[in-house]
Amino acid sequence: MLKTASAYVPCVLLLFLNHAVAAPTEILTMSFRQPEQIQVNNRSIELGSHVTTRLFDLDKDGVMDLLVADGQGNLRAYGGTRSKSGVVFQTPISLQAGAKTKWGSSYTGLALANIAGNEAEDLIVAHSGNKISIHTRIGKVRLPDFSEQSIEFHVQDNCQGRFDVADWNSDGLLDIVTGSFGGSVIWYPNTGTPQKPRFGDGKPFHGVSRAYNSHPRIIDFNQDGKLDLVLGVNWGTIEVYLNTGTVREPKLARPTTLRWADQGGALNLRPLNGDDTTPDFADLNGDGVIDLISGGKNGKVFFMAGVGITDHLLDLTNLLTTNPVGLGEKMSTDEELRGQAFGLLGSMQAALNSGLVPEEYRAQVVKELQALVSRYPLYFKRQKWDLDKTPHMPAFAAQMWIVLFEAYPDSIDHRKALARLAGFEGGYRTLLEDLGVIFIDNNTASAEQTVKMTKLLSEMPRSVWDVETITVRGWLGEGFKQQGISSRTGVNIFSLPLGRPENSFPNDAPRRGVTDVYMICLAHEIAHNMLDTIGRQLRPELFELKYEQLEHAAGELVKFHPQKSRGVNWELTKMNLRREGIWDGQDSSWQQTWKDYLESEPFQRSHVRGSVHFFIHSPQEAFATLANQYFTDSQLMLELGVTRWQDGHKSSINQFLLIADYLSEKTNSVKFYQMGVGGDVHVEAVSLGRNDKGQIEWIESDGSRIEFEYDGRLVQTLRVVR
Repeated sequence: MLKTASAYVPCVLLLFLNHAVAAPTEILTMSFRQPEQIQVNNRSIELGSHVTTRLFDLDKDGVMDLLVADGQGNLRAYGGTRSKSGVVFQTPISLQAGAKTKWGSSYTGLALANIAGNEAEDLIVAHSGNKISIHTRIGKVRLPDFSEQSIEFHVQDNCQGRFDVADWNSDGLLDIVTGSFGGSVIWYPNTGTPQKPRFGDGKPFHGVSRAYNSHPRIIDFNQDGKLDLVLGVNWGTIEVYLNTGTVREPKLARPTTLRWADQGGALNLRPLNGDDTTPDFADLNGDGVIDLISGGKNGKVFFMAGVGITDHLLDLTNLLTTNPVGLGEKMSTDEELRGQAFGLLGSMQAALNSGLVPEEYRAQVVKELQALVSRYPLYFKRQKWDLDKTPHMPAFAAQMWIVLFEAYPDSIDHRKALARLAGFEGGYRTLLEDLGVIFIDNNTASAEQTVKMTKLLSEMPRSVWDVETITVRGWLGEGFKQQGISSRTGVNIFSLPLGRPENSFPNDAPRRGVTDVYMICLAHEIAHNMLDTIGRQLRPELFELKYEQLEHAAGELVKFHPQKSRGVNWELTKMNLRREGIWDGQDSSWQQTWKDYLESEPFQRSHVRGSVHFFIHSPQEAFATLANQYFTDSQLMLELGVTRWQDGHKSSINQFLLIADYLSEKTNSVKFYQMGVGGDVHVEAVSLGRNDKGQIEWIESDGSRIEFEYDGRLVQTLRVVR
């Protein structure tokens, strides 16, 4: 049974498998069919604005009822009755507390839970003025009444009805978790008693914050005995954060987004509901699989039937059996068939990665997928296709490889088994077996290119990058642009031959730094991954430092927010530029003023290469561009930083130290690279020292020792000792 923390609703979510493979005891889903608008008496539910939804057996008849709060402060209950097709909802009744029938005139949310020590569930309403009211239940009638008097509680953020109730810290008291208009999620621990709840100051909920309209549900989604977070967000998606910690010390994993079962891709309700997504879950159609309902901004309520992984497996098997040859040609002209094929693989990938498939059953599912690869080598055991006839097959095959690769934790045995199964050869096999990278380019790269790629990637510390797939979109054709792949982490590089030169350094460098365009593009994209997937997790202080360096490079008049990653504080910056007479204060002239300011002296040398203006507006490129210089010629990048420092430009040395600190892995040595035209890579380890804060204090290379002293997190003093 799935426990809903707010209402403790028992509902069966499990698909009992009687086909394809032997049935496990239980299995859940991340995939849902296309939405159907919920109807009552043959009319769709449409309540004006901002509907929040809950499923709860209000009358204790064993059938879920639909509880709804709207944007005008009204609460309704649609009684559910069982039919052959599932649950049918009846004409609603108004929920009230004594004579109280309305809670404000704005966004409203509700829950039912035994929070005030009664034998039955109390009514909890979040409503206007960021207020939460707890109305205790009166009597034991099937259709409950609630006390008009309430326990009042004010939340800190702009909650607007977005909340749930759960015993998050397992102390026997139900807490409150709120979402907000701004996207933050806040936990209010209950410090009272079972009879008299009391809530103190809110605490950030495990750092979860999504841009706009976060709507939390706290449930044991994967039925492992620990509560998880499900979050509806403004953009129409729904994310699942599984608890990988313990009951008493929860720890949330990275989110997994719910998917469409029959077309692939992330489930997105925004086109149907508008902004805001208010999910709740129960098995409404009686097939043993969890279903989804959601309201939203436009006042409509939708139902989405859940689909179990076994159904996906059966559908995929039927699809291939029906099309033993010619599937690629059919997918090129039949968009619906293509969406179904990729959707099945994507849904299975999401399920296997979600933690919802029991370990004892995972092996059986994977075995069936491996059998399909062996049974249809024309589709899955080759690396080269005719892109004119079968433009989508490289992506389809790659998606199957990725599903199998992600099904188990990475290991050398797992890599070798997949390489054999998929028929990988040469450099493609080496990249997978040695580095855990699936290279997808329709077998177009030269053997020399795959060798050089393997060399460069092998020389990058494996702990600082986390890439699973490398694609070359230009060699995969238009079909790949229409229907790409989904992987845990991936990058795309340019479709270029080896041997094309590029000077990666600006004109004021002590000497030219010429490298190979194809290879430096690879280094650039790996640096993106290094920052995004590793920097945020392992070196958050360095991730934030990137933005501090941008502020430093832009000069004293440009101000960022205290949390630098939130970007430029435009109000302060505009005020400073107007005070100095740089801007005339007219909105019509601002964009040109800003561009001219950051592309003139003294900012031409404020970055190793490139426009400070560009990097401020595209900060993700600032760090990756440093890789262009570092992997072309690390020594030259250091020398450029020193010469610019001596000329009064201090930003470049800090940028060099940032990427060197990433690559050093907190040790006392770092690799220096030199990569020439043709992709040959020379690597040398150089020594470095650190101060008591862990910052790089000195580097020895090329017969010199460069020493650094810091003001905060930026270099203040530099000395060269020969």
